Amino acid sequence: MGAITHKDQRSKIDAFFPARADDFLRMLGAWSIPFALLDKDDAVLFWNRGAVTFYGVSEDDAVGKIFGDLVEEEAPVASTPVAGVRTRRYETRHRSADGVVLPVMVTRTSLPLSDTLTGAFVLITDLTESKTLERRLARRVAQLSIIREIGECLQSAMSPERILHTILVGATASMGLRFNRAFLLLVDERHGVLRGRDAIGPADAEEAQRIWSRLSTAEKTLRDLVDDHEPIGDGEEPRVLEIARLLSAKLDDKTSFVVAALNAKGTTRVADGRVVLGDAPSPHRIIGVLDVDSFVAVPLRSDGMPVGLLLADNAITRRAITDEDVDILELLGLQAAQALARAHLTEELARQVASLEAATRELRRNQERIMRSERLSAIGEMAARVAHEIRNPLVAIGGFARSLLLRPEEQDPATKESLEIIVNEVRRLENIVKEVLEFSRPAPPKIGSVALGRVAQEALDLLAWELDHAGVVGRVEEEPGTPAAAADSDQIFHAVINLLRNAVHAMPQGGEVRILLRGVPYGVEMAIVDTGVGMSEDVLARAQEAFYTTKTNGSGLGLTIASLIARDHNGEVRIESREGEGTTVTLRLPAATEGEDDAQDSDH
Repeated sequence: MGAITHKDQRSKIDAFFPARADDFLRMLGAWSIPFALLDKDDAVLFWNRGAVTFYGVSEDDAVGKIFGDLVEEEAPVASTPVAGVRTRRYETRHRSADGVVLPVMVTRTSLPLSDTLTGAFVLITDLTESKTLERRLARRVAQLSIIREIGECLQSAMSPERILHTILVGATASMGLRFNRAFLLLVDERHGVLRGRDAIGPADAEEAQRIWSRLSTAEKTLRDLVDDHEPIGDGEEPRVLEIARLLSAKLDDKTSFVVAALNAKGTTRVADGRVVLGDAPSPHRIIGVLDVDSFVAVPLRSDGMPVGLLLADNAITRRAITDEDVDILELLGLQAAQALARAHLTEELARQVASLEAATRELRRNQERIMRSERLSAIGEMAARVAHEIRNPLVAIGGFARSLLLRPEEQDPATKESLEIIVNEVRRLENIVKEVLEFSRPAPPKIGSVALGRVAQEALDLLAWELDHAGVVGRVEEEPGTPAAAADSDQIFHAVINLLRNAVHAMPQGGEVRILLRGVPYGVEMAIVDTGVGMSEDVLARAQEAFYTTKTNGSGLGLTIASLIARDHNGEVRIESREGEGTTVTLRLPAATEGEDDAQDSDH
């Protein structure tokens, strides 16, 4: 196609505007809006000043060129007019002389050159700003949708750990706010510390590539990522958690950047190593810990009080943090603060409920103790009177029977056997009477320093005949450094005798009983371990009740008296037993202090 001369150009324009064409062209040429006149072949006839500025192409270079080729229009629209349609509008993209892509709205109006010839009037509207606003609006809508989804996740999260993880996932996920890393610091009022509690993000570019590649193929939602959270196990701790702890600071440290950011009225922003938003002190130490010179710190507040600080950065991609990023992170911070406050209130309520339940259980136990004490007191009083009344006749009967046994010449074998039965039964009844009196009228302990190892060995020596007769082997095992007990030697000896006899009676086929001694914090423990028949759960539950026994000839007071003696010494008796596996009875007593007098050796 040959070049169009000025004469040809003028004649064709005159065909459009036969009257006063020059004035009209001057007016159009001054427009700042890009405008062009095209002939029937879509070649440029006129190129105004707005088009020159917009495309960077002079009029001389534009005239005679095919319009679609000149502006490099994407998917150019056919120039053939459509019947009945003179004006068409469409969005497309053009390219300027220096290669910049230009989003535009093209308004193309067909004009008749003559009865058989046509051309076109083309008006170009720059959509660059409109498209930018449109993208920003779409981005903001998407971000608000993300904030809504994060809020829903936070509403359903009850534990503080899940809330912390939800906040961090929301700040860093690709479908979230897209920060590379996020760190959460919480106020610890009890210890006066702003403590780094949790963090999320890759340690380096290699780990980031691995994590982001995996997530890009997983097609997971934000809630999926939150639900996939697994607490740190025994493996190596993520580097970001170490960094989070290094960010910790004392709340009264006026020189601390994170403390100043926590107490700031708004967000503190650092760019290129300088505080560009906020009045916090130098971030030099934090920059060294994070190994990045641009980050943002959002204070988390609830009812006007600071509860934590959310830090975020782009340490891997080094993408600049925009005002828009900060705005959305602040919205997340508002929700995070409310969720943390709710979790704190929930935990506090749970603690108070647990405390109330514990107090209720303790009150019930105290009521049961009072009722049991009242019953035991009445039983003890009655038992003491009965024991006192039968004690003297028993002594007389026993003494008379023993005196008769001393005169064997006056007895036949049957009489001697009867007398021996009387003596044995009287002895058994005397022991029961003795236990009843000890139970009903316990003497206060005379506290001194008592070596429990010595007491245990003396008890075994005293019961040596009973152990040997029952086929039971007994021994004492004492850990080095076991302290002496603050106790009454005689009473503890009595308690150990009762516990050992119970152990022997629990091994009708013989066995082994060990007395284990060891020191514990502020005390000393003696565990009597047997290999006997053990106790069922029902028997174990009632084992320390007064007068309860499973033996045919027992008083049911041996273990009860041992427990009372331990209680009078500010100690306790614990029982562990499984049927068929033996029993362990542990006597715990306070340790003797340096000023405690040694207990007098007694003739046990």
